[in-house]
This record gives sequence, C-alpha cells and structure tokens, in this order.
Amino acid sequence: MSVNKLEALLDAIASLKGASTNPDSELYQIRNPLGVQSYSRPGKNLITDSGLRIFDSWLAGYRAAAFDLSLKIEGTSRAGVKRDDALSNVLRVYQITEKLGMQQVVKFLRRALKDQNITTETPLAYFRE
Repeated sequence: MSVNKLEALLDAIASLKGASTNPDSELYQIRNPLGVQSYSRPGKNLITDSGLRIFDSWLAGYRAAAFDLSLKIEGTSRAGVKRDDALSNVLRVYQITEKLGMQQVVKFLRRALKDQNITTETPLAYFRE
C-alpha cells in the first residue's frame, strides 16, 4: 500500500502551518488545513475577517484543500502555477517562502512517500502520478 502523493503534500503543508498539529492555531480552529481563501459570493460561506474559509468539519476542510491543491498541481488554478513547475512554486502559493520551511516539507514528503529523491525542484508531475 502506498500513500497518495497529493495527500502527502497536503499533510506536509498542513503540518508545517500547524493546521494538523497545533490545536491553538487559527487553521486548526477553522478546520482549514491549507488556509483556503473563499472566493464565492458574499454570504455563501462562513469566512474569517481575513477571508479564510471556515469549515464545519476537518473532513470538509480536507476535501476542499485537496481540491484546491489538485487544481494547482494540474496548473488550472488562478494562482499562476503551471503544470511543469517545481514543488517550490506550489509551496510559495501557500506562503511557504523560506528555505527552512520548504526543507521541512521536503523532509516530511521523503518520509511519508519513502522517496529520498524528492527536492524543492521536484516537478509537479510527480504528484500527479
């Protein structure tokens, strides 16, 4: 049995942001593992003052985060990430810009996916396999 690569990436980002590891964090409290913004019409969804989507359950937030991340990995989101970009470009979209943060995501992915070849320059195609 192998771990789904997209879910491993989601888990790595959520862990770094404290969304799955720090019950005091805003992302944990609003059940939004990646800090997904709400772009729907006003009043349709509950949002924070900063525009983050509030979910009723971790499962609902996780599903929305997986969908959001898959759009970015496919290169079809409005974030400007292209299909042939590297992992580092997706991390930047989620405000992971420091080298240390990126390396923590890489270390998480290497352990979760049992693949020591993952780097910040790993092509996004790797996560679509």
